[in-house]
Amino acid sequence: MIEIFDVICIGAALVDMVAQVVRHPADDDEVFVSNLTLLSGGAAANTAYACAKIGLSTAFIGKIGSQDTFGNKIINDFKEVNVATEFIKYSEHYRTGSAYIALNKKGDRRIYAHSGAANYLLKEDLLEKELINTKIIFLSSLKNIEPFIEAANIGRNNKIPIILNPGMLIIDQGLKNIKKLLEKIDILILSQNEYATLFNIEGSDLNEDLIQEKSSTLFNLGIKVIITTLGKKGALLLTSSRAELLPPLKLSNLIDTTGAGDAFSAGFIYGFVRNKNLKFEHLKNNVKIGNFVAGNCIQELGARNGIPSREDLIFF
Repeated sequence: MIEIFDVICIGAALVDMVAQVVRHPADDDEVFVSNLTLLSGGAAANTAYACAKIGLSTAFIGKIGSQDTFGNKIINDFKEVNVATEFIKYSEHYRTGSAYIALNKKGDRRIYAHSGAANYLLKEDLLEKELINTKIIFLSSLKNIEPFIEAANIGRNNKIPIILNPGMLIIDQGLKNIKKLLEKIDILILSQNEYATLFNIEGSDLNEDLIQEKSSTLFNLGIKVIITTLGKKGALLLTSSRAELLPPLKLSNLIDTTGAGDAFSAGFIYGFVRNKNLKFEHLKNNVKIGNFVAGNCIQELGARNGIPSREDLIFF
């Protein structure tokens, strides 16, 4: 029997090296690293891991190095939560990518990402026979958007909803250059920094009214739902006719914001899989689940350690 996945996540799988510091360095400065931790990461991979941990049948597609140490760690960590790895592609020429993350006591971070093999995922690597057996296709954070466009085309042709959480590697390419991708997705999830960059807005000027005003451009491309995560304010849910700001989870202890957006996406997907319609009240509940999963994530070190279990979501 062919397995039908709840979601297939496509994008980067990297290894994160997380350095804990008292403060971030200034120019020509040096700071002491009190602890250095090696964790599996990559935005799409984090979301895949979180989706599986909260009980969704999940597969991952991305490219890693062939038989290298980082790649083996990624596969083993996926297997811990039963993420299907049979669709992963392997590069003989490039090694598995990595990200270097400096994290201060306030939970603020600086990330330097080397995509490695991940950025060499090709559109030819996206096979219709693999992608049609899923309820949702989720795309996140690759500089090369050609495989994402191919995956979105396959999804559209088979009436599979497409969710995009682009990340800065895509957003930095500019609205004009990513328009072909945006035209093919159904739900767009952006951080406040991504939204501000996409529309060349000063971060301090970004507010809910301005987001509603600018989002008409995105709705005109055919996007049905836009969600902008706004940190301590929560998440702004937009359709072409309605908008609502949904508050975040109240935190007892903020440790690390790494992976908060990836965790939010997993929570939203969890809700959307159960009821794949675009009625505003259903979307609101999905965003609330996203806020809950993200809120738990950032109370632990790393993008995956704080992800709740399915049992924690029984009240949604």
